[in-house]
Amino acid sequence: MLVDVAILIGLFVLVIGSTLAGILRGRRLPQERRPENEHLGTIQGAFLGLLGLLLGFAFAGAMSRFVDRQDRLASEANAIETAFDRGALMADSKEYRSRIASYARERVALFHAQTDAKSREITNTLSTHYRAALGLAMSSAVQSPQFSSLFVQGVEAIDNELSARNAVARRHLPAEFTLVMIGCSCVAMFSIGFGVGVAERRSVGTALALAGLVSMTLFMTLDFDRPQGGFIRLDPTPIKDVAERLARETAAQNSP
Repeated sequence: MLVDVAILIGLFVLVIGSTLAGILRGRRLPQERRPENEHLGTIQGAFLGLLGLLLGFAFAGAMSRFVDRQDRLASEANAIETAFDRGALMADSKEYRSRIASYARERVALFHAQTDAKSREITNTLSTHYRAALGLAMSSAVQSPQFSSLFVQGVEAIDNELSARNAVARRHLPAEFTLVMIGCSCVAMFSIGFGVGVAERRSVGTALALAGLVSMTLFMTLDFDRPQGGFIRLDPTPIKDVAERLARETAAQNSP
């Protein structure tokens, strides 16, 4: 959370600071050296057009990736639930379903992992439960060949969905593009502030409000690409609901 606050403050300082620097520069420029309003307006329009293009594409892409991650999470929850339900057909369904329920529980815990070490520990536990469930599925496939594809493919689908979700989670804006976007924002807002300073009009508030909006848009674009670490986070409800249902059914299954 501190990292997110630092990013937000840093963006506000950069963009609003660039705007104020432009205002001061414009006001201090001697009258005879000040550019004509028409010429200055053309330059400002070009900067704002480029900034709008960069922000528009970046924001739309980040939002699309965020939605893809949420959809993958729902697909993963469905795969876990399907594999658990298919276990009812197994001869040794108790151990198998217990493994799937434990996998779902650890998958929820992965959302709340605060450190990389904890994430690695949970990932290793997930792998253990997955391998055990896959082994049980293969054993049941030998005993019941007619259900072999249901058992094995059901477990494999869990790992496939997790791999697909991780692949989507690793998609981010390139660092170079992010730097260009932030740089363009600073230059564009400097030109806006410079125009306000040259005109000597009382529109500083409007320029600062625009700078604030640009800063917030930049932050939200970056935050969408950090779905488990930023302010805007993925909703783990699909996995949580499945984990709770599997825990209830496993507890009922194990009760005397």
